[in-house]
Amino acid sequence: MNLETIVLINKLSLDIKNNEVYLEFKKANEELENSDEVKILSYKKDMAILEYEDNLNHYGKNDEKTFMASRKMGEAIFNLKNHELVKKYNEKLNKLNELLKEIDQELFGEIYD
Repeated sequence: MNLETIVLINKLSLDIKNNEVYLEFKKANEELENSDEVKILSYKKDMAILEYEDNLNHYGKNDEKTFMASRKMGEAIFNLKNHELVKKYNEKLNKLNELLKEIDQELFGEIYD
């Protein structure tokens, strides 16, 4: 790679990092990571998944205990997924992915076609 290409890549990187879409994503990510409420919901989800897997291995998929663990797991996933900060994070992530896809298409679209 020549120097001019590297300079342009660095400029693009800075432009992305200073873009409002990226900055909003970063803020949403920070809020998510600092939320004790989300951490608790995530922990409950992880424990429900482990309980379901244990019941599935011990009792099989048609056992009542496995069914109840499956419901508990579904509720835990639902509660985490529908927390306001998680929804906000996912929305910002989708916008960032759209921006990056647009940039990717602009830079490499002809290569992929």
